[in-house]
Order: sequence, then structure tokens, then C-alpha cells
Amino acid sequence: MFPAVPRQPLLRLSAVSAALLAAGLLLGSPALHAATGVSTYHIEAGDLDQALQALQAQGQFKIEYDRKLTAQRRASAVNGQLSAADALRQALAGSGLELRESDTGFTLHRASRTDNVTELDAVQIVGRSKKDEHPQRPATAVSRVRGESLAELHVEDIHDLQYVVPGLYIQSTDSNDTQLSIRGVGDGGGQSSGDQNIGMPSSVATYVDNVYYPRPGIIRSLTDIDYVDVFKGPSGTLFGQNATGGAVDIHTKAPSFEREGSITTTYAGRNTSKVTGVFSGPVNDVTAFRVVGFYAHSDGSVKNLFDGERINGYERSGLRGQWLIRPSNSFELKFTADYGRESANPARVYKSVGSAFAASAAKIGATYAAGGRETVVDDVTTTEAEYGGISAEANWKLANGDKFRSVTAWRRYHYLPQYADELSVPIYANSGTAVGDSVVSQDFRLESPRGEFFDYVAGVNYYRDMQDTTAHTRYYDTALVTTYAGSAFRGLDIIRYGHLNDEMAAVYSRGTFHLAERLDLQLGARATYNSRDASFVRKNRASFDSGALRIYKTLPSATASLKYQVNDDWSTYAAAGFGQKAGGINVSAGAAKAAGYDTLILKPESTTNVEIGVLGTLIPDKLTLQADVFRTTVRDFQTQAYDDEALTSYLMNAGTYRSQGIEVALRAQPLERLDVVLSGIINDARYTSYHRALCPPEITATYCDLTGQRVFNTPKQVFSLQTRYNWEQGSFQPYVSARYSYRGWTYGSVDNAASARVPSYGLAAFTIGAKRPGDGGTWDAALWVTNAFNKLYYTRLVGGSTTTGYVGDPRTVGVTLAYAFR
Repeated sequence: MFPAVPRQPLLRLSAVSAALLAAGLLLGSPALHAATGVSTYHIEAGDLDQALQALQAQGQFKIEYDRKLTAQRRASAVNGQLSAADALRQALAGSGLELRESDTGFTLHRASRTDNVTELDAVQIVGRSKKDEHPQRPATAVSRVRGESLAELHVEDIHDLQYVVPGLYIQSTDSNDTQLSIRGVGDGGGQSSGDQNIGMPSSVATYVDNVYYPRPGIIRSLTDIDYVDVFKGPSGTLFGQNATGGAVDIHTKAPSFEREGSITTTYAGRNTSKVTGVFSGPVNDVTAFRVVGFYAHSDGSVKNLFDGERINGYERSGLRGQWLIRPSNSFELKFTADYGRESANPARVYKSVGSAFAASAAKIGATYAAGGRETVVDDVTTTEAEYGGISAEANWKLANGDKFRSVTAWRRYHYLPQYADELSVPIYANSGTAVGDSVVSQDFRLESPRGEFFDYVAGVNYYRDMQDTTAHTRYYDTALVTTYAGSAFRGLDIIRYGHLNDEMAAVYSRGTFHLAERLDLQLGARATYNSRDASFVRKNRASFDSGALRIYKTLPSATASLKYQVNDDWSTYAAAGFGQKAGGINVSAGAAKAAGYDTLILKPESTTNVEIGVLGTLIPDKLTLQADVFRTTVRDFQTQAYDDEALTSYLMNAGTYRSQGIEVALRAQPLERLDVVLSGIINDARYTSYHRALCPPEITATYCDLTGQRVFNTPKQVFSLQTRYNWEQGSFQPYVSARYSYRGWTYGSVDNAASARVPSYGLAAFTIGAKRPGDGGTWDAALWVTNAFNKLYYTRLVGGSTTTGYVGDPRTVGVTLAYAFR
């Protein structure tokens, strides 16, 4: 099928991968750790004041606090063998209060707003005290969205996350075709076909429970989420994986030592439904489990006028299980396994039709629809995806206060598409790129406690990704094909085989120097040694055999920041970062045919970022502000183009661009139960040097100069407004919430084609519901609407004399009923 690729040693990385995985599992053995003497706690979630009284009684310690602080606040469940401090911190999780220790005992205080984390928790900007800051926490801003907010705002998958986090931009057609960018830096995308090119790594790293996901599109259901952090700017020294554009860090809820669970059902228009079940609880005093399952279905939002059926729908299901072993307060081991499936029928529609296409369609008797959520196709595109993995995470608290973590993971992904033409007559079908992907990773990390002068986090990481692709473009053997495309395409099956083996080994560290009581200097560095082997074979049209392609490169990353604590309510910082994304290999004949054999190997993409920001309280308990200005320069930008002769996408380095702007988030609480957050970004991203760019379809020249023009997939303005109000009504707790998200226009393809310009749009969503707590659990019923004003908007466009693209969902009204029990 394709030529064998000789294995080259990356310090024999492939040979050590099994050893690293075995070491990770061995180090996770609870037999290696003995329990320490601590108290055993069993405190149910509920009223915070009552929970604190129970904790003091069970743990035989004293805590001082003003009961006005704990009024109408809830405590999280506390279970297991814990120290007094850790038991209190578990109870206070999510309460907005913090614990402070002294020689005489413990005291409670409002959490001081000093850490640069924007919490979008229906929605809050909160912080933590300098004492509790995490050594790896960057000085730069981080946006956080709580899982409860995701559920209430009906953010169902990773694509919807961009509507609550300004600066995050996501294009997603299906699980195999998803690109993320942050502040204009991210995946190149821009291709105009379903032909995937696996040779380019992502600029935005995606993690789930500390495991790197090379394919973020498989996160099709944000179910049972604890929180999501979005890191902005080069983040390679935070993680063991290249992340020059930033990172999306997702954390699911952990197993509980108290029995709990929930059942949630949703039904909405277009036969859209979702059922989710969660169950967690203890097995004994040292082990607990958590099981989550879901099923979702939608008929789709595009009507096929050929047969009257709806398409652009999906059917998804998934199961995740976790097993937690915590023999003592200083050690825990968590095993996780997950499996998911998705069947979808993505539908591309015509936005506008040119005269040339209209004439060709008339010759073969094809009909079409343009300008709405309708299409006319005789054969529907379908995709099937299957994915899953296992991981083991072990955490130690060492005697000297250090924390050691090991994360071992294996993941696998299979994707089988059957692409069809967007025509009402048969031209081609059963085409597309089948993908098989297997990933192993191992991360070791050592983290010091906060020191008087210095503290740090350091790690070693290994990663291996093995991918194989088989692609077909199958034309029917009919006279219609000859009339439409020419006799050369009649009965033609264009076949492509691709192979990629990607291995990385990295060391990384970040340290904080406490230069003064209110002044911190943070420095980070990472070195990654990357090895890539690949090959590509193309048959039956523009035949090509790449032979064995190899690249080896050491990739540096560095960050530096200075943070000043003005007072308990205000902090400011200045930060700079540099990172390199691994060079790509064109697993596509398109590059050699269109741009020369030397373009089969892509240069690494380099990103430099500077940022200045401030976070603080304008009015105590009423109004907080986070603001920053940033400038990012990207050199040797990696992106995709399309070869019309070879009918395939290919990778290319696309010059230099800079992204600069301002990001602001305001959180107001004008009333005790009313939260309002207004956040937004103004980002001017333009090419500073791109003289040999691909020309848009409306220009006949071979190359165009895009220097000074805007970078595609980067709206200049993005704003989000979120509000929530709740109150007490007898035994009920009613609530209402609203969300509005606006994003300006952007080019949808790398050639800045005018026809591929994605128009600006704004989306509104509203929810009204009520909770009713009871002895056994809590009922929650809600009526909601998304895209309330029924805006016709496009999530992706491909330009030319005829413009095609993908449309977002129309107005959707639904109802959700949930029951949470303990």
C-alpha cells in the first residue's frame, strides 16, 4: 500500500515508550505507598455552616469565621482519610471562601481576587490569595468556565465553547475536521475539500484530565465537566506538549466518596434529544468510582429538497468510568477508561452560485438551492467515528512537601467517511479519507510547595502518535461524469495512502522567584526533541510516491513574567513568551505537484508573545475588572492550500503575521443574586510579510501579495454578555439566565477570497427554570432557547465563483429535566 518507512532512532524513543508506560503504571501502584495517620471524614454536601460544625467535631480542631460569610453558601462533600486542612479545603471548594492557617488554628476569609483567572461561572471573575497560588499558574490571564455553567448555557460540545470564551475560535465540520485558534493563533485550516492532511500539528493543545488529545473534535459532548481553562499565548512551559497558540484544559468531575448521581434528559426541536446518567460513590474507605454515560441524537438543521429528509444531524454515545484509590492523604491513584461513537451526516450548502456552475449544472440536469438551510442532493455524506482510551494518574505528596505526578495514557481513534458531491445527480460518492490513529503518552511532573524565595514545577514528557490514512475519490462510470468533469474522470478512483509516525521527548520547568512580598518573577523553559517519519503514495491521477520523509528537530520554548501585587484587591503583570511548533510533513502529493518537491518539508512555526495586564476589584463585592493588551508575532505560519490538478490539499508555510489587541472582562453583581459578565476582545491580526500568497478565485495571477491584509479565521471583534438571576420561592429555587455572543466578519480561507468572507453574526440564548431540593435529591426543570432570533449564520465558507459552506443551527427550543440524588 505504501513504502515501508525505516525507523530512525530518537534516542530509541520507540523502544523506550513501552518502558515509560510500564514505569508510569508501576509508579502508580498503591502498594508502593503506606498510609499515614489522618482522620476519616464523612460529611455530606449541604449548608456550609453545618458542614463546618461537623468537620470540627469529627476532626477535633478549631476554626474561626464570621457566620455572615457562610450564610447561603453550600459546602462540597468531604469523604476519606484527610488532614484537617485538606478536609476544610474540600468543603470550601467552589464556595468563594478561602482557608488560612495559623499556629492557633484556622480562619475563613473571602477569596481575594489576585490570581489572573477569569471564571465564567454564570459568571464570575474570581481569584485566590497569593499564598494559595499554584507554582505553574501563569501570570497571564486564563479564562475558566465551570461545568454547571456549560450545562445551563447549553454548551454541548467543544465547538460551542467559543461562544462563552472570547478570543477562542473553533471551526468544526466533524470529529476529524476541527481547528482551534486563540487570539488569531492556531491551526491553519483553510482547506476546501474533505481531503485531510495529517502532517501538521496543532498550535493549540487540548487536554482532558491531564491527557493530551491530538484530535479535539472527538470532544463532542461536554458531559459531567468540573471546569474548563483556556490558556492564552505560548503555553509550552505549562504542559509537555507544544502549545504555541495556547491550550484548552478540560477537567471532568472526579469520583466521590459520597454516593451521588444524576439523570438528565433533554428534548428539543428537529427531534434533538440527549440523555445523560452519572453515578458515583465509595467502594470502601479508600476506593471510589464514577461512571458517566450519554446518548444524543438530532435529525439535523438542513432540509434535503431531493427527498424531503433532514440532514446535518448526528447520533452520539459515550461511556466513561473512573476508579479512584486513596489509601491516605498523601497518595491517590486514578484509573480512567472511556469509549465513544459518532455517526453524522454533515451537509455543505450553497451560499451563492456563479454562472459557470449554473451552466454546468444545467448541462447534467442538476438542481440546487442557495442562500439558506436547504440543499438538493441525491446521495448524503456520512461519517463514522469510534474513539476511546485508558489512563492512569498517580499523585504523591512527599514528606518534604513536594508533589509528584505521573500520567500514563493510551488513546485510539478510527474515522470512516463516505463523502458525496453536493449535486442532485450522481457524480462521485463513497469518497474521503479514512483515518486510524494510535497515541501513547507519559508525563512525570515534580512540583514544590510555595517557598519563601523560590518554588517550581518541572517535568519530563514522552509522546508518540502513529497515523495511517487511506483516501478515495470515486467517480461514477456514467456519461454524466464525462459531461460534468471530462472523460478522464469517468469511472476514476483516485487513491492516496498516508503514514505518519510522530515522536516527542521533552523536559520542561517553570520557577517563581519571590523578589519581594508583593513582587514575583516567573521564568519557564522547555526543550522538545521531535522526530517525524512519513510517506505518501498517490495512484491513478497525478501519481506520486514520496518515499521515506524524515525530520528531526529540537524545539525551544521560554516564558518570563513579572507580577506585582498592588494590594489585596489589585495585581498587574507583564509577560513574554516564545515557542516553536514542530515542522510539518506534507502527507499529500499536492505540495510536490503545486509548489515543488522542497515544500514536502515544512519549517517549524515560531510564535513570540508579549502581554501586559491588570486584575482587580473596582467596587468590593460588586464589580471586578480584568484587562490586558497583547501582541503576538507568528513566523513561518503553517496552513493549508488546495491543488486543483491533484484534487488534494497540501501544507505550506505562509509568511509572517502579527496579532495584537485588547481583551477585557467585567463582572458585576448589582444585586445579591444577580451576576452579569461582559467580556470581549478586539484583535487586529494582519500579515506583515506574505508576498507569495495563493490568489483568491477572483484573481487570475499565480501569486498575490497579502502583506497588510487581515489573517483568515480571526474576527476583529468578539463580545459576550452573560447574566443569571436566581431567587427563593417557597420550596423552589427559580432562576433565569441569558447569553449573547457577537463575532465580527472574517475571511474563511487562506487566500482571503471575498466570496469566502464569513459575515458577522450575533447569537442569543435564554433559559428559565427552577430547582426543588428534597430529602433524597434535587429536581431541576428548565425551558430554553438558543439562537433565539433565528439568525442565519455560517460556521465555515469556501469561496470561488460558487461559495459553499456550513450553516449553524436555527432557533432551537427545548426542555431539560434533571434529577440529582445523594
